[in-house]
Amino acid sequence: MAECVIAFLQEKLTSFLNEENELLGGVDEKVEDMRAELERMTAFLVAAEAQEVTDPRLKVLVKQVRDVAYDTEDVLHEVISHRTGRYRGKLRLCGFVHGVYLHIRNLKARHQLASEIQSIESRVTSLEGFQRYCFPLSISEQGPNTNFNSRTLGDCRGTVHWSKDPNPVGIEVPKQQLIKWLVEGDSGVKTLSVVGPAGIGKTTLVREVYDDATVKKHFYNHAWLTVSQPFDLDELMKDMLQILCSGIRAQLPQGIEATKTNGLKRKISEVLQQQRYVLVFDNVRNIDTWEGIKSVLPNNSNSRVMLTTCFSHIASTSSMETEGNVYTMKPLYQEESWTLFCKKAFRGSYCPLYLEEVSQRILKRCCGLPLAIVAIAGLLATKNQSRIEEWEMLHRCLGVELEGNDNLDCLRKIFSYSYYDLPYHLKLCLLYLSIFPEDITIERMRLLRLWIAEGFVQGRAEMTLEEVAERYLNELVDKNLLHVSEKTEDGRLQTCQVHNLWGELIGLKSREHEMVTVARGRDTLWPKKVRHLAVHNSLESLPESKYFNRLRSVFIFGRIGSLHQPLRSLLSSGKLIKVLDFRGAPWESIPEEVFELHHLKYLSMRETKLKKLPKSIGKLQNLETLDLKGTYVTQLPLEITRLHKLRHLLVYRYKILVGYISYDSVRGFKAPPTVGDLHSLQKLSYIEADHIGGGTSDIMVRKVGCLTQLRKLNIVRLRRGHGTALCSSLETLTNLRSLNITSIEQDEILDLDHPLSSAPRYLQRLYITGPLEHVPMWVASLNNLVRVVLRWSQLDDDPLQSFQALPCLEELHLLRAYKGDRMCFKAGGFERLKILWLITLEGLRWVVMEQGAVPCLQKMYYQNCKLVDKLPSGIQHLTNLGLLHLTDMPDQLVISLENREEGGGYAEIARIRDVWTENYIGGCWTGHWIK
Repeated sequence: MAECVIAFLQEKLTSFLNEENELLGGVDEKVEDMRAELERMTAFLVAAEAQEVTDPRLKVLVKQVRDVAYDTEDVLHEVISHRTGRYRGKLRLCGFVHGVYLHIRNLKARHQLASEIQSIESRVTSLEGFQRYCFPLSISEQGPNTNFNSRTLGDCRGTVHWSKDPNPVGIEVPKQQLIKWLVEGDSGVKTLSVVGPAGIGKTTLVREVYDDATVKKHFYNHAWLTVSQPFDLDELMKDMLQILCSGIRAQLPQGIEATKTNGLKRKISEVLQQQRYVLVFDNVRNIDTWEGIKSVLPNNSNSRVMLTTCFSHIASTSSMETEGNVYTMKPLYQEESWTLFCKKAFRGSYCPLYLEEVSQRILKRCCGLPLAIVAIAGLLATKNQSRIEEWEMLHRCLGVELEGNDNLDCLRKIFSYSYYDLPYHLKLCLLYLSIFPEDITIERMRLLRLWIAEGFVQGRAEMTLEEVAERYLNELVDKNLLHVSEKTEDGRLQTCQVHNLWGELIGLKSREHEMVTVARGRDTLWPKKVRHLAVHNSLESLPESKYFNRLRSVFIFGRIGSLHQPLRSLLSSGKLIKVLDFRGAPWESIPEEVFELHHLKYLSMRETKLKKLPKSIGKLQNLETLDLKGTYVTQLPLEITRLHKLRHLLVYRYKILVGYISYDSVRGFKAPPTVGDLHSLQKLSYIEADHIGGGTSDIMVRKVGCLTQLRKLNIVRLRRGHGTALCSSLETLTNLRSLNITSIEQDEILDLDHPLSSAPRYLQRLYITGPLEHVPMWVASLNNLVRVVLRWSQLDDDPLQSFQALPCLEELHLLRAYKGDRMCFKAGGFERLKILWLITLEGLRWVVMEQGAVPCLQKMYYQNCKLVDKLPSGIQHLTNLGLLHLTDMPDQLVISLENREEGGGYAEIARIRDVWTENYIGGCWTGHWIK
């Protein structure tokens, strides 16, 4: 395959050079030729990345093909840039054909591109000659992970297996839970799945359970099978027959090696007969494997199957199909981690006091993963305990140790196994995470937008790029390569991060690919070509600009001072930059060099001191994301509407709150009247309804209706007179998923009760802040609504009647939304509501929950309802209610609930798992658990 790619690339690039004089009329054709080359090189790299390359000669070839592929892509960008970027003004004046003529006749640009293409051709010729040194050389195309088999992994895990320890740490509680699931019940086959990231101890736990005397005694047949990669069902069944026959001292059926699939299934059924069995399948990595396993198993009464897997969807699918159970492995607690660390590092002795602080820092980087703790503690056991500097060096240079120390080979293999099992596009997304500093949490949408800007996300029919990118993110989470740090109340991923140790291993792989360069000051090792640059805390010691002519992205992290000349030089030389993330930098302006970056797709000045966006922003016509959240920008120039590819526009900041509830908490921005020209916009936050010229005209609200691709709209400073225009615009925003509208003042009524011929049918989240005369009638038709928040609505009528029939509603917030004294949740209403907030309902005295209402309610928050002195009647019917959270509620209510005597209020909360009360006193919160 390599030879084919190289030969084809050489032929096309030679043709490109020979026909240089024809560039005038054939620019598009030549660009397509080079694109084709890039696709072929990418195909080669995809095949190479599907397996662990150990041959040093092949490693060199893969690296060189990768370099040529990168540079080919860069040249393509330069060709397109010269044709459509620098000459855009002339193209408008002279027409397309004459513009291309002017472009090609520009000798400097022409010869520079020709020189770069010739350089690539020379390198391709060199690659073609590589076969002289490599003997038979090919890349397997049999799928992922063909060279890294499960036996290798099993051997690796065996070297640090907990079960060799007579007193393994952190095992007993999960072990007893799994044994209980195994031996209790008398139904048919049930599947118990143990899921968690690599290195967390799944195999060890299940082995402890499998070997337990209670389990051995309960089941007649037993078999432990490690699932090979690539999966072969026939081979698995042959192994199963051997183990089962050996366990019951039966003779192995004759001719087993030649038996086909159906015959093997029959023989397994004959061996198992009607006896209870327990079968363990270790390391199941895809659904097809599970389907194959399931097809083999006879439905013997009270039999059990156990799976270990890194993939959450496999665990849930396999257990759900057999009404089984899923056990999710968690990292060891701090105390357990310390116990295991000391057992391995100090041979069971105590840690000397002078080593305790550095040991705790080293342990923190293991993130509670037993495999990591055992491996690193085992390495420390070989160090001189009297030389604390050796321990400090391990902490400081853990990445170096991971790269070359044989004692940590298991960690490298475990990571490699997970890495090579990924498809190529997910490998790119994973390696990209090495940009971020250790311990940082990454917002979901930030990561998705970055992946899109870098070109990692492949378009799919009828899906936005953001939806595809979110699928990528969920896959990495499902495979336990990314850790979910925070979720929203309704369970959506909000932030994520990489475990420290996996972050080091990802960084190693990224440096091997020369993908990301992290600048940490004078000790930075600079590759010849920096493609993705992350500056951590210091702009000092940046090398000369020639290192950055292939630069694609720049990130700034930490305390960076004022704009330095080296950074300006870097930006001047990095003409191919697509991503600039300057979040948190203390800068009041955008470097002027930024506006010459014609390929720029992502620009973040979030949380900087930026006050004004210059008119030159209009030059960045490939920009897709402009993130100015947390800045002091309050107005956008007219030139912003030239950015026809802009998808995400975030310009707002939160104001300092007075108390803990504030009406006007967000400051948005004034847009030019031509904002409706931004036809690609998907997110717009927070646009002010007042236009730049001031006044009460509804022109801005009407222009928003032109943005038909919008998925999320946040609009503030609405007046009563804007109501008709807003409802008219909502009729055209058919793709809207989230709508947030706020009136200009607390007493400015939002006039939204106008009929809509077509309400935004896909709307999932609705936030309304401001007085309402009625809940808009069209809200009742929003059958996909998941979350509703009403703030300062001051309704006279009970708002619950407008929402109770919504079939998907899971979360309802009412803050100063109702002036009445009684609310009623009627029987059969709010069938899927899980979370309820009742906040500062100043007239409210009674809440009634009829039997059959809100059957799924899990969390209820009562806050600052001063006239409520008892819980809702009917709360005892809410069998799923797990949390009751009381904030600034009357003392009489709290005292009643704490009364455990007969007739006291404690009986009302007896079925609720957690009850918390708190008060905001003197600018701080104090609280305690009632239950």
